[in-house]
Amino acid sequence: MPPPRPYGPAGSRPPQRKSGGGGKFAAVLVALVVVVVAGMIRAAVGNGLHDGEGSGFKYGPDETASGVQETATNPLVTAPGSPLSPAQCPYTPWGTEVDTARAFFAGAADCLAAAWKPAFEAAGLDFVAPELSVSASTEGITTPCSGSSSNFAAFYCGANQTIYMPISQLQTDIFGTHWEVYLSVFAHEYGHHIQALSGILSAANKERGRTGRYSDTGLELSRRIELQANCFDGMYFASSTGGRSLTPIQAQNARTDAYGRGDTAGDMRSHGTTENAGNWWSAGFDQNLTVQCNTFTAPSGQVN
Repeated sequence: MPPPRPYGPAGSRPPQRKSGGGGKFAAVLVALVVVVVAGMIRAAVGNGLHDGEGSGFKYGPDETASGVQETATNPLVTAPGSPLSPAQCPYTPWGTEVDTARAFFAGAADCLAAAWKPAFEAAGLDFVAPELSVSASTEGITTPCSGSSSNFAAFYCGANQTIYMPISQLQTDIFGTHWEVYLSVFAHEYGHHIQALSGILSAANKERGRTGRYSDTGLELSRRIELQANCFDGMYFASSTGGRSLTPIQAQNARTDAYGRGDTAGDMRSHGTTENAGNWWSAGFDQNLTVQCNTFTAPSGQVN
């Protein structure tokens, strides 16, 4: 099995803006701050790790298959679909200490569960919250999906329905206090849990097994899985922004981050282009409807 690969390609930093004067200085300053933050996020994702390469590493043996074993016709993502209601989530302060980070992600997990459970009820599916593992690094962490390897980033393991969030792999030295980026990573991995519970993940992985995991068809299925998780990520950000738990600027930072992640030249084509990665996140955020996240009915060009 190939080692995990970085999720995001190199991003480009915007050119340095010249300072301006006049009575609109405050407005220019605010705009400049937004540009600088967006540039920082785009530049950082080139070296960032989002999750393990390929579906096999992240999801592992599917011993907990549930839901309806369908992809394109799964009730979660077929008409009429469901929105995620505005979430008023009191996020705890972010910090790189394990206890502080664990409290942050645990609180976010509660909010994600509250947002997704009604959508499952509407689709006639059972909902169970995932387990959470937050650690300082990957050293000494053994999982059913990665074994004893320490070469992984944030990922979801379907074998034990656990989201792993190693702080050392979140590039906190670059993103700093912009915790909306870490929340987006977490919401993406939570999206894989949503796929697992609904039955989408198991059905897609079984099809990958039949066609060859790294065949053209198998890799396209991997991209459909990943891009759907991006869309679910965007839906949650719409929910949290609608509930005023996130600011519009934080949501825009997450959108910018999404447009900086994906496959680049030389990568295994397992996640989709940066454009499609951002487009599917945006579809989730702008439409906030599960049926709009049905990547398994999308034309190949939208998941390349």
